[in-house]
This record gives sequence, structure tokens and C-alpha cells, in this order.
Amino acid sequence: MTHKSSFTALAAALAVLPLAGCGIFSSSSTHDPHDYPDFKQTNLARVVWRTNVGDAAERNLAPAVTDTAVYAAGSNRVVRLDRQTGSIVWRTTTDGDVTAGVGTDGSHVAVGTSTGKVQVFDAEGKLSWEAKLSSDMEVPPLVGANRVIVKTSDTRITAFDLITGQRVWHYQGQAPALTLRAFSQMAWSPAGILVGQANGRLMALNPNDGRVVFDAVIGQAKGITEVERLIDVVGRPWVDQELMCAAAFQGNVVCMNVQNGRLVWNAKVDAVTGPVADGRLVYEVDDASRIHAFNRQNGREAWVNESFLYRSASAPIRVGTSLAFGDYEGNITFLDPATGTPVARTKLSGAVTTPAAQYGYGAVFQTVEGDVAYVVEGADSE
Repeated sequence: MTHKSSFTALAAALAVLPLAGCGIFSSSSTHDPHDYPDFKQTNLARVVWRTNVGDAAERNLAPAVTDTAVYAAGSNRVVRLDRQTGSIVWRTTTDGDVTAGVGTDGSHVAVGTSTGKVQVFDAEGKLSWEAKLSSDMEVPPLVGANRVIVKTSDTRITAFDLITGQRVWHYQGQAPALTLRAFSQMAWSPAGILVGQANGRLMALNPNDGRVVFDAVIGQAKGITEVERLIDVVGRPWVDQELMCAAAFQGNVVCMNVQNGRLVWNAKVDAVTGPVADGRLVYEVDDASRIHAFNRQNGREAWVNESFLYRSASAPIRVGTSLAFGDYEGNITFLDPATGTPVARTKLSGAVTTPAAQYGYGAVFQTVEGDVAYVVEGADSE
């Protein structure tokens, strides 16, 4: 691992959830997905509400939850939903289809559009400002600290003033000739803006000036062909008071000490989602849709679930006492986080390819057909 400087201020970090969706390679193009397994349901999964916001044609739109609302995007619309009922509070039209989003701080909402713009709306759904970008945007923007941060497909990261829309700084990243078109997300942390790169590195940028705070190796390219050397950092890193974890395709899941940035452990896995952790384990999905659980203290594999092979499992998320994930058919499966055993199931309309957003003891999922649904543990009332 290499660093441009230490990142000692990482304690008390934001718990970065969801983390990233699957679908890096279509399961149907390489392997036939296994049938959904039969299992005895020992728990119950319940859809509290669901609302359709429009198709997510780019397959990389994810909801965001704030203290007062749920924000989502679909087709050429951005929507604010009531957290309790899922009813639409307002909807607004974007300039072209939404290709990346949503990002919000609760008072402003930002998305990328198919016309190559970032558009920022206020709390009432009115357009505050827009800016033309150097390339198309596929990564949800970050909104906060008086900034809107966008990452475009030419690996440029640009910061705009949240209120005026003025460009404040930009950072030009580097990328190999061939990269994955995988869902990924930037993340806030006390060290700065965490950005996974296609060269297998994770860096943090100072939100004020774009300066590189640290640069860490998550995976190193191996092999001869460009495909063999794919090493993109996928999903969104996880940060808590002890660990910061990130994962790379054909690489590793790596966990580092937040106090000094030193490696705690790494484990070989062909990751397709960002890691998610709880008090005991770190969870990761590989390119065959195996769900892995690693001991968060030493990285030893606690269990692996191979019952959902090639079903394009999405990033797992804690829902009550269970671990939940979606798949290409819209199944939301609950696992026992201690053993990986399936315990419950519900279903939405359309594939789940992006990470869910935490809301209370449940999670808000979005499908490519535009279903936004709040899923919890408990008796099925539908």
C-alpha cells in the first residue's frame, strides 16, 4: 500500500452503505443464472410502500435517503418521496434522461443527464443551476460541504460551488485502456472525498481544493490481456470508526485502520460490489454472485453462500437482524448474517442492480423498471 500522506483524521467516519450494484458482466452473456433456490422461510420480509419513478435505463440509478425524504430518479425525472408513505411530494423534469444519481444533502439534489450536464435542484424541485461537463457522468454526484462533486467517464473529478454552480477545482485521473462500466460511488469521509479508480487505487481528495490527501493500492493488475488486467475499484468504500474497506474487481477486499491508514487485512475476491460491514463481519459479492463474509478483525472467511450463482446479486445491506440483497429478477433475499443461510424473500418489479439506501431498520431499493420500495423485516401485510 502506498500513500501520498497519512490520513489520520478518519475516525468517527460516516457509515458508507450500500454499496455498489452488480451487473459488471451480464449473467446471461457468460453463464446461465442458477434457478432461485428453495428454502424454508424462518423470517418475513415486507414491502411497506412502493412507488414507480420511471425506468432507470442506464441501470445505475440509486435512491438517497435524508432525514426528511427519499430522493430518486428515473427516465427524465427527479422525484422527492415521503419517507413514511412513499407518496410523491414533487417531481421535476431534467434535460435528457438521468444517467447518474441521485446525490443530495437534503436541501439540494444533483443528477447527471444524457445531454452531458449536471443539474442541481433546490428543496422544492426548482432548477438552481446546471453546467456542461467534459464527458458523460455515470457516477452519482456528491452534494455537501458547499460542493457538488462529479466524476465523468473521462476520469475527471470536478467540484462546483453548491450555490452558484461555479467551477472550483478539478482533478484529472488516469485510467487504463479498458475499464469496467460498473456502478461505483464516491463517498464522504473525514479524510476527504473517497474515489475509487480504474487502476485499482483508492484516493481521497480535499473537497476545498482537490488536493490528494492519500492514495492507496486496493488491487494490482496481473495477466497479459487487457481483460485479465481489469482492476477497477468497484462500489463505494465502507468507513466506520475502526476500519475503511474497499474492493477491486479481480483484486482484493482491503480493510485499513482509519487512524493511520495501515493495512489490517486483505482477502482475494473478484469483487463486483463495494464492501459492507457490521460489528462482526465484512460482506462482499463476487463476479459469480457468491456472497462472502469475512471476519472484520482478521479477514478470515466466515462463510460463503453459493446458492445464488450468476443471479447478479446486488450489494448487501442490513435490514433489521438480516442481510438483504437484490437480483436480476427483482427478488429481495434475506440472509442470516451469522451463517449466510437464506431466511426470507420478497419481490419487486425489475432487476436490482444498484445499492439500496438505509432507512431506519429497513432499506429503500430501486429497480431498473423504476420501482422504489421500502423493505423491512416483519409480518407481510400485502
